Amino acid sequence: MRRTIIPPQLRSVYTQWHFAPAVVSNGLIFCSGIVGTSIDGEAPGASGLAGAEAILSGNSEADIAALVAVGDPEAQFATAFEALSAVLAEAGATLSDVVELTSYHVDMARHMGTFMTVRDRYLSEPWPAWTAIGVSELAVPGGLVELRAIASAPEG
Repeated sequence: MRRTIIPPQLRSVYTQWHFAPAVVSNGLIFCSGIVGTSIDGEAPGASGLAGAEAILSGNSEADIAALVAVGDPEAQFATAFEALSAVLAEAGATLSDVVELTSYHVDMARHMGTFMTVRDRYLSEPWPAWTAIGVSELAVPGGLVELRAIASAPEG
């Protein structure tokens, strides 16, 4: 049994880029990678998908391409966790259900301390398994981290 998770704000991403924000299978939620983005490089606020909601109301690839990484590293990391939280919420889960986190980092040595501080605001004990990988660039220009997660799906 497999269920595709597509928050309404990310419907255009699913339709145009042909990937699901998350898939539930065998009691787990597999979340695609997500970068902290907005329409103007500023943090979108409480919902990490707020920037996507504003720009993805249309169906053109130009709209999706207009999303940019949040400029401030700390705000970008927080926005990525807020967006991950929103995707999990659509599946009926929370960040406390994350069992594995993979983070892909541009300029990892420079930003790791800030990332870990932000991560610890969103995740707590029992800590999930975590792998941090340094990369040269991400699909979103200016992206410093992309989060990919596996979470336990709620029962029922």
